[in-house]
Amino acid sequence: MSLVSDAPATTSVQALGEIVCVQLPRDAFRQLLAQHPLIARKVLWRFVETLSERLDRTDRDLARALKASERGAAFRHVSALVWLELRIAWSYLWVWIRTRIFRAPLSPERLSEHHRRNARRFKSTACRLKGANVKIGQLASMQAHLLPPEYIQELRALRDAVEPTEYPLIASVVQAELGAGPLELFESFEKHPIAAASMAQVHVARLHTGEKVVVKVQHPGLERSVAIDLALMGVVFRVLGWIFPRLDLQIVLREAEEPLRRELDLVLEGKATDELRCELEPLGVIVPAVHWELTSRRVLTLGFIEGTNIDHLEQIKRWNVDRAALAGVYLRAFLHQAFVGGTFHADPHPGNAICTPDGRLALLDFGMVKKLPENVRNGLMKEIFGGFFNNAKLYVDGLIEKGAIGEADRATVEEFASKTFSDPTMRGLIFDHQVDDDSVLGSLVGALKGITELPTFRTPSDNLMFLRALGIVIDVCKEVAPELSPSELAMPIMMPILGEFIAKHPEYAAVMTGPAG
Repeated sequence: MSLVSDAPATTSVQALGEIVCVQLPRDAFRQLLAQHPLIARKVLWRFVETLSERLDRTDRDLARALKASERGAAFRHVSALVWLELRIAWSYLWVWIRTRIFRAPLSPERLSEHHRRNARRFKSTACRLKGANVKIGQLASMQAHLLPPEYIQELRALRDAVEPTEYPLIASVVQAELGAGPLELFESFEKHPIAAASMAQVHVARLHTGEKVVVKVQHPGLERSVAIDLALMGVVFRVLGWIFPRLDLQIVLREAEEPLRRELDLVLEGKATDELRCELEPLGVIVPAVHWELTSRRVLTLGFIEGTNIDHLEQIKRWNVDRAALAGVYLRAFLHQAFVGGTFHADPHPGNAICTPDGRLALLDFGMVKKLPENVRNGLMKEIFGGFFNNAKLYVDGLIEKGAIGEADRATVEEFASKTFSDPTMRGLIFDHQVDDDSVLGSLVGALKGITELPTFRTPSDNLMFLRALGIVIDVCKEVAPELSPSELAMPIMMPILGEFIAKHPEYAAVMTGPAG
């Protein structure tokens, strides 16, 4: 439908004044305005009215189509997750029935293939659905001390690579957020992402100034995906809460929910990036600069950093990088964030840690950060120092300060701490994730379960993300520098932090001379 055209044409008006098409040469339209202003006004008004009606009808049709599409996508998302959970649960239930009831256990080879098949099922579904499912897989891929090796091998791919979103959809997100398409805003924009993660994917681009940047764009429909994942996790946690009523598993959900919802707003990630860049630069750690003029809620533009993931050991060896020093900086950066600044990178998996060609460490993706409350930060320091230096009183003081147990159970937990942290095998398991004997892991799990059954025990809040991230950091250090234990790397880093802690709490000065093993 057009009003003015350069092509020669005449006005086409249906009987009774219903305008089907108005198409006038420019000169004829100007003449109409000059000679018959009332008629011209009527023609213009009817044109605008008709156009408005058609736009309104199209908008309603599009809204209905989008709503139907959202409902369909939500149904497919829920169905995929439920089907995945049922398949995995049934497969292991059948193994249990076969082993316990029919007394016909699987051979090690068949059990290994069984684990691998389920790991691939989870990986495939997580790659398709993205969102919180990939976060779970990333966490699982770092738990080498708990999961079968088949899961570790298969889920490793989720660290920095999931199924990417098609470029037209990514371009539409950029257009909606920044008011123009990628090829207008940037001199160049690579259509294929260099990395696709759970919440967003990253494209290399170049500014009109010539500077190379990376553009992080959220996957379309992400808010719906995260809402569904969190809702399903809430159902699972409520069921587990009925089975284990003494564990407040809703605390776990709430603590995981807050960082995940923060990741839905890339402006918050940009602010966290700026904050932690100032904190980490004195340690020699590189954090990319934020280009705020090209950043919004769902698009984040950052400076480009040349390098490779910290676990790409072959490339790091070719660069002749000191891997022990690299792992030390990585560990120092995490501990400094948590215990000195109080705000830490809660998702430090290898896809978010880069080694540059000159051997420097760069940290990326500050969407999931966590601030430790003062009582939790102090409690964690007491807990870690007390365990490492085998000081049961300090260890229990930390548990009490962060709210895990009450004073009434002090004697029981001190007895547990003295026994556990004086055992070299237990220390290797706790501080270095070293599992030489599966029975030791079973003993530790059993002892910890006993603590959770104490009358005053409460699931501690605001520190679960730290413990998760610390577990990731320990496993990455083992992978990057296997010749050194994480506790050996940590010792020179923790001593200055311990010195500052003792200066504030002189009553614990005996820790400095206490046994460390």
